[in-house]
Amino acid sequence: MPSALYRWTAKQELVRIAADIPRPNGVALSPDERTLYVANTSGEWVFAFELDRKGGAGERRDFAKLALPPEVPNQVRAIGGAGADGLAIDEKGRLYVATTVGVQVFSSAGAPLGIIVLPKPPQNLAFSGPGRGTLFVVGRGAVYRIDTLTHGPRRSGK
Repeated sequence: MPSALYRWTAKQELVRIAADIPRPNGVALSPDERTLYVANTSGEWVFAFELDRKGGAGERRDFAKLALPPEVPNQVRAIGGAGADGLAIDEKGRLYVATTVGVQVFSSAGAPLGIIVLPKPPQNLAFSGPGRGTLFVVGRGAVYRIDTLTHGPRRSGK
C-alpha cells in the first residue's frame, strides 16, 4: 500500500488527505488547530493544510523549506532529503522539526529561524514539563532536555 496521510473523522470514517507525499511522517497542529503540518522524510519541505471547522483539509501548500545535510563524496544518502521526522509547535506557532542536521526551527510564516545542533540526529520531540517550557528531543538512543523561553500550546487533550 502506498504511503498516504489520513484523518479519522468524528463519524469513525477514515478519509485520505494526501497520497502524493513520498514519506509522510511527523504531523503537528498549529496552536489554533486550523493548520495541519506534515513532514516529508525523503523531501525538503514541510507541508501545510488549512483545516475547516470540521477538520477537513484544504489544498496542500509548501510551508517550510528544510536545510539538507551536506553531501559526502562517494556516499549515497540512505533517506534522501532532510530526513524530517517528528514535529512540535510552540505557543507562538513556531515549528520545530527533527531532521538529520538537527532540530530546525521555523517562524509561524515558515521562515527559517535556526538549527539546534545535537550530538546525535533527533527523531522526535515534544514540549512538556512544568508549563510545557521544556523541549524534549529523542533519537538514536539519546534523550535531550532543552529548557526554552517559550512554551508548547495549551491543549485539552495533551
